[in-house]
This record gives sequence, structure tokens and C-alpha cells, in this order.
Amino acid sequence: MNKPLAEKTAVVTGASHGLGRATAEHLAGLGATVILLARREAPLRAAAAAIENAGGSAFVLPCDLAIPAQVAAAAQRVQAEFGAVHILVNNAGIPAPRSFAETAFDDWDAVIGSNLSGVFYLTRALWEALIAADGASVITISGTAGLRGGGSPAYGASKFGLSGLHYAIAQAGKAHTIRATILYPGGMDTGWRGAPIGVLPRGESMDPAVVAEMIGQILTAPLEFVVNEAVLNPIQQPFM
Repeated sequence: MNKPLAEKTAVVTGASHGLGRATAEHLAGLGATVILLARREAPLRAAAAAIENAGGSAFVLPCDLAIPAQVAAAAQRVQAEFGAVHILVNNAGIPAPRSFAETAFDDWDAVIGSNLSGVFYLTRALWEALIAADGASVITISGTAGLRGGGSPAYGASKFGLSGLHYAIAQAGKAHTIRATILYPGGMDTGWRGAPIGVLPRGESMDPAVVAEMIGQILTAPLEFVVNEAVLNPIQQPFM
């Protein structure tokens, strides 16, 4: 089997479930050594075991991305173990109260801290390792809330904020051949907010494994161009 990411190191956040786990599994299948980050160690271990049982290579690193000290320690561990980081997939995120009236100050801080600040913390902490890769890629997972907002002030603000952060990453990275891509996926069959998995037809809810395949295609595209951004929707959802 072709292994286009052989000898590459990939850091994937939110890798314990959903799109993060699907992406980690797919990149490992393409030959990358995958570093799995999330807050909960047990599901990370399960994800790593699945990758290793399939013949891949995985490294578990529990980390709360909203806590700068934990991010700094995780980044130092990655650099000590692997040196360069060729791929960073910023996928981790948490849901938020649905309405303005329901959103307390603590809710705002938690969601912005995890969904937005955490992306900056980790990308900044790994910046030298990304530069060292000489052709790295940073994939940031936003969502359609990053384009149209919604009733949740914290979630919408965090996803809109990712767009601005993505442009800054792209601007800073171009001198170092770092390609930056932001993805705005619509409904995915990931169990978000406790929704049952496998109930909706694929035309209404995307398979995270298929979205992970598209991430793999972006990462293995020729280095002379970059996919700046892409909107991904189930075919039965209205076009953005």
C-alpha cells in the first residue's frame, strides 16, 4: 500500500473520538506517526490501540488545550520525542449553551479557551517544530458556525475567531513553506451533544471517516499550492 506520509509526524487534537479519531486513524494508515491529544486518557489509549492493531504508529499525550502550562509541556514532549512536526490538525472543541441567555461567564471562558485559545496555544507552542519540518501543514477544523454563526454566542464567536487566527497562521507560515487550511464542515455523524450515531442517512450527516479522507487528500497534495479553505456539507443540506 502506498504510504505518502511515511516518516511524517502528525499531531491531532480531539483525537479520542469523532473526526479527530477518524483523522488520526486515516493519517496513520497513510504512514504518519500520529500523536494523539485530548483531555481524557482512556479513550486516547483506545484510539491508539486501534491504530497500532491496524499496523500504524501512535503516541498518546493527554492535554487540556485551554491550560497554557499543559500545552507548553505537551509541546516540549513532542519536540523532545520527535523533533519536527509535519502536520498539525487543530480539531478539538467543546459544545456551548445554545442561547445567549443560557450562557454564563464561565461557559464563555471554557468554550473560548478550548475552541479558540487552545488552537493558538498549541500552534504557537509547536511553531518552531513546524518550521523545522520544511513543508508542514496546519489544518484547522472550524464548522459552518464559523460562517453563519447561530444562537450560541460562545460557540459562534469561537468558530468565527478561528477564521481570523487561520489567516494569521497562513500569513506567518508562508515564509517557512507552512501550508494553512481551514475547514468548515457541516453535520457529521460524530455523536455531537450526545446525538445517536448511525441514525441519519449519509446525505444528511457526513461520515467522519470520509471527511478524514479529504483531510488526507489536502495533506498529500503537491507542495506548490494550498487549499486555503473549504466548506463541507452533507448533500441534502442547503449550500452555504
